[in-house]
Amino acid sequence: MYCCLEKPHRAPKRPSNPHVDELFTRAERQESNGKMRSAFRLFLAAAKAGEPGCQVNLGNYYDAGKEVRRNRAAALYWYKRAYRRGSSDAASNIGVLWRNENKPKLALEWFRKSVRLGKEEANLEIAKYYLLNEVDPARAIRHLKKVRPSPYVTPAGVIEARTLLKQARKLAKRR
Repeated sequence: MYCCLEKPHRAPKRPSNPHVDELFTRAERQESNGKMRSAFRLFLAAAKAGEPGCQVNLGNYYDAGKEVRRNRAAALYWYKRAYRRGSSDAASNIGVLWRNENKPKLALEWFRKSVRLGKEEANLEIAKYYLLNEVDPARAIRHLKKVRPSPYVTPAGVIEARTLLKQARKLAKRR
């Protein structure tokens, strides 16, 4: 579904709020125990207090219709609030939302924003755009080379990038 790996040094500097941190911890605990309604309420309280990780989680709840009615507008609202606070995951999730709604140019714009905020794995989505929508393997290859093993790129993302890199190179040779 959606990734929640953030580069701590890329997140905007803000003072830690012990109350908000506690809400986040309690929400995660409730969610892992399957108490989704309680988790949602705690995430909501922390999100309203400005916690970007909780804002992304709320966006995920609305985007997937998890314990709430699926609501694209509400998902976008929370993702954009988190993005404005420096969340690369929020920008990437907005890109996924637009990609899934068959709006590739909007998706590309948000994946680029995610990369600018430090989410290296969003380069994979940009490369897919160039392969599928513009059939431009040279541009795809440039982005696929940026998806390398690191704490901020999933192993599945690295494998997919390697596979697509081989395909893009073959396509580039034929052109």
